Amino acid sequence: MKAVGLDFTGRCLSLRDMPEPVPADAEVLLEVIEVGVCGTDRELAHFHFGYPPPGEDFLTLGHEALARVVAVGPAARGLQKGDYVAPMVRRVCPPACALCLRGRRDLCVSNTWNDRGVTGLHGYFTEFAVDSPEDLVVIPPSLVDCAVLMEPLSVVEKAVDTAIRLHEPELKTALVLGAGPIGILSALVLQLRGLEVTIASLEDESAPRVKLIRRAGIAYRQGLDGLDTADIVVEASGSGRAAMAGFRLMAPLGVYALVGSSAPTGDLPVLDMIVKNQIVFGAVNASPEAFRTGLTDLARFEPSVVRGLIERAAFANYRQSILEGPGQAVKLVHRIAD
Repeated sequence: MKAVGLDFTGRCLSLRDMPEPVPADAEVLLEVIEVGVCGTDRELAHFHFGYPPPGEDFLTLGHEALARVVAVGPAARGLQKGDYVAPMVRRVCPPACALCLRGRRDLCVSNTWNDRGVTGLHGYFTEFAVDSPEDLVVIPPSLVDCAVLMEPLSVVEKAVDTAIRLHEPELKTALVLGAGPIGILSALVLQLRGLEVTIASLEDESAPRVKLIRRAGIAYRQGLDGLDTADIVVEASGSGRAAMAGFRLMAPLGVYALVGSSAPTGDLPVLDMIVKNQIVFGAVNASPEAFRTGLTDLARFEPSVVRGLIERAAFANYRQSILEGPGQAVKLVHRIAD
């Protein structure tokens, strides 16, 4: 079967022929339907981080996926042939630590966990994969056409839930920095929670994603100048400059979620943060509960908006989408199987 991934010997992105996996007794065989591409895949393709499974020189990419169960091992429980599923990325550490045992694999601190398609385990940019039922979220037929968004949405759910829990009462406003998939999904979730939401980004007013934002009833501001402070600020831009600006856009008692930026530099308004009782936290990956919440919210979003986030491309176009970026698309998704 064909697989898109990283050749760690040649230090390049490549298409490789891989053996079709065989499920163990407690596993299921999946036919991959769609795979989303994000900034993590692009950083991996530049070898900024990530590594292949032990003893191998190739890592199959793809951690955002929709798949269909095509075979069920005799000891696998909870799934049947034909079910559509979205896989969770992080796997419980061996042996399971206290946090993994509590269902919070996303908070594992053992440093022995692996993420499918990122560190130590092959991903889903391929035709078939195997998984354990406990690592899969069943997708209802009504959401199959947008369920490839489940992984980024789960990260958003974790960040938004954390921000709301950390904030004192009288929570009213939210500001999201960045109009990519994480930014728009963050705004949609915050809107569902009853907040008045603004997205700030660099896109011109005529950009398709800005029209999508306005269709959702979310305010949009181009640039960082003149923005009002907000009770919750979510950094989802990947921009160090935007990340630093976010520290000064928190209202008193404000909570700041850092989700997208990797290398901000500058002076922090530490005294201001102390005097105003502000909180800053980082969020990555997601728990099974965050996936379940995401599934509920995905069904509540305005269908035309959430489906408008996705632009589909052929399997063969992987090099362009991974090495060159999404262009005007919010979320590029590769169709693997019909």
